[in-house]
Amino acid sequence: MGKLILCVGALLALSVSRVGAVPVTVQELSVSPAQVAYINVTGFYSGGAYAGIVNLKVNGVETDGFCIDPFHFSSRSSMQYEMVNLADAPKAYLPTFNGDMGELKAAQISKLWGMAFSATMTASQAAAMQIAIWEIVAGDLFSVSGNDFGASVLLGKLATYSGPAANLVGLTGPGQDYVIASVPDGGATALLFLIGFGAMSAAKTFVRRK
Repeated sequence: MGKLILCVGALLALSVSRVGAVPVTVQELSVSPAQVAYINVTGFYSGGAYAGIVNLKVNGVETDGFCIDPFHFSSRSSMQYEMVNLADAPKAYLPTFNGDMGELKAAQISKLWGMAFSATMTASQAAAMQIAIWEIVAGDLFSVSGNDFGASVLLGKLATYSGPAANLVGLTGPGQDYVIASVPDGGATALLFLIGFGAMSAAKTFVRRK
C-alpha cells in the first residue's frame, strides 16, 4: 500500500505477567477511525502511518485497541499472542528499544485512556490518542512531522489529569503489540482466575516474559 500500516469491559486487577502470560489469538482487522500521520521512529521507520483505533479480533471477538509498538510492522494474519500486564509490553526492538514500557508509562496510558477514549471518537481524536500513546512508549525515539492531530494537547492535559484510569492489558506477539481495555470471552478470563488463584496458593516464582 506504500504506507506502513501501524496500529492503534473492565479487567480484574491482576498482575498477569507475574504469574504467566495468557495465550490468545489476535488478528488486526483495520485501523478506523484514523488519520495518516507522518512519523519518525529511530532506527526503524520514517514516513506515513495510520494512527487511530485498531479494530482487533481477540479470541474471535471484535475489540477496539491501540498500538503500543511503533517498532514493528502490523499484520492482518491471525496469530498467537500473549495477554500480559501492560507494563510488560511491548516487546524489544534491539538495539534501539529494550522492550517493556514499565509501570510508570503503563499508568500514563491507563490515565490517558480514562481521560480521552470514547467509542464515538472522530478520526482526528483517535489519531491524537494513538500518537500520544506512541510518544509515551517510545519517548525520544519517536517524533511526528507536521500535524499531530492534538496529541501534544492531550499529553499536556494528562499531566494534570486526576480522574479515573482505565484497566488495561497488553497483547504481545509476532506482529505489532496492542493495548486493549477488555478481555473478550473465549477462555482468557477463566484462565486469569485460575492463574491468580494458583499464584496465591502455590510458589512465589514469577515468570516475566522477555
